[in-house]
Amino acid sequence: MNATLQNKLKSVEWKEFKIGSIFEIKRGKRLVKQEQQPGKVPYISSTAENNGIDNFITPPDYMEIHSHCLTIANSGSVGATFYHPYKFVASDHVTVLKNENLNEHTGQFIIPILNRLKDKYSFNRELNNTRLKNETIILPVNKNGEPDWSSMEDFMKEVEKVVKPKMKFKKH
Repeated sequence: MNATLQNKLKSVEWKEFKIGSIFEIKRGKRLVKQEQQPGKVPYISSTAENNGIDNFITPPDYMEIHSHCLTIANSGSVGATFYHPYKFVASDHVTVLKNENLNEHTGQFIIPILNRLKDKYSFNRELNNTRLKNETIILPVNKNGEPDWSSMEDFMKEVEKVVKPKMKFKKH
């Protein structure tokens, strides 16, 4: 990260928040492989690959369809966190984190902060909803002491400007 971006992070005030105080937390629903019907809706499970997408299904009526939120794996690849701007359903191995201020940029800001939970939990010590609600993360705050979603978004837009020109894309 370049010095200008590092200075931006150092120049803002940061505060600790319980995850449960800034996100609505919902556990996904169980749907075993044999009962999954092929379809177009991503089924997010506890894999750390492919943005957590385990399959594309036609979700049963009991599964809630989510979008514009984060998922965090409770088991398997515990702590693997992804932002999903598209419609998806979640397995019981992930928790969905919702906040009206989440978008691609704020989500990308928070993902590495939440990914730090990987070090604390494992297959034998799952990240259940009670533990997740009480975990704390440190975020930039506005003058009212609330998460400063606009500064997170602006910061990630600046990161994008620095990183995108350096990216190489394969031509098909």
